[in-house]
Amino acid sequence: MNRFGSTPRHDENAQAAPNEQGEDDDMVARAVVAMINSRRNRRRVPQPMHDSILTGNKPVEEILNGHQDVIQGMISMKSSTFRALSNLLGSRELLTPTNHMNVNEQLFIFLAICSQGATNRHVSYLFQHSQETTSRWFFRVLKVICALKDEIIRPPDYTTVQPLIIEHEGKYRPWFDGCIGAIDGTHVPCVPRRENADGWINRKGFHSQNILVACSFDMKFTYMLAGYEGSCHDARMLDEAIAFHGFPMPPPEDYIADCVPVRGNDDVNVDYVLDEGVDDTGPSTGTEQHGSSTGAMNQMRKRMADAMWERYQMYPWYRAT
Repeated sequence: MNRFGSTPRHDENAQAAPNEQGEDDDMVARAVVAMINSRRNRRRVPQPMHDSILTGNKPVEEILNGHQDVIQGMISMKSSTFRALSNLLGSRELLTPTNHMNVNEQLFIFLAICSQGATNRHVSYLFQHSQETTSRWFFRVLKVICALKDEIIRPPDYTTVQPLIIEHEGKYRPWFDGCIGAIDGTHVPCVPRRENADGWINRKGFHSQNILVACSFDMKFTYMLAGYEGSCHDARMLDEAIAFHGFPMPPPEDYIADCVPVRGNDDVNVDYVLDEGVDDTGPSTGTEQHGSSTGAMNQMRKRMADAMWERYQMYPWYRAT
């Protein structure tokens, strides 16, 4: 009873409201916890990507010590040639080993991508490295190899008869004594920029880069010119290689092993290769230069062949033995 003698009256609604609010909060909290647990259970369990037992240099050594056809198919090179190139790069400190990758593995990654056109993802899994690591080492080795271009790709010796011709004397001599090698072109598929993509379409209908290559009889490159569009004619590439890109032209006279000129006519030289179709303004690029010159280049190639045959008949470049 209170001071006025009456029994206090309880407000049931006032007490019920706080209890209901607390129950609602508990239900919300339980729902949030259940949702978090559900998402946690559905989350993918992390799984290591590089889980092969062949890590580091192990796959490279396994391939190098295996069958020669395997390594030849993977990097287009024999194991002995690979080890010689690796020792050369390592001895000159052009490539240095790291804590996780030695020189053999660095070079093997580069050659596998170049020779087979393998993707970065495929090579990364093969050697158990991240794609960033594979990409970084590929470009680092590429820079080193390009720095050796002047040492590896050298002009032939014009003062001697090629060893292969001397070795097969009954087959090639004396007719090929003055021959220093072979020259040809090839098309390598490429992805050009969109603004001038039409100029890179070759006569086969796909985008490519036209490459001019010369090699000696022992299968060593003596000259290489790359960077021309697929629409560029082979004859134009040869002319511009001579005019602008340091093509290693033979001396005006032909020589044999004892360095004695055999033509006997100083007026006879090799300038017939040049053509009036090539000016001295610089190398040509683009569709407007190459696309409309196919017929003219075919005619020029025919004139070159006729001139070579005519001069061969007039001035034999070999000495009878």
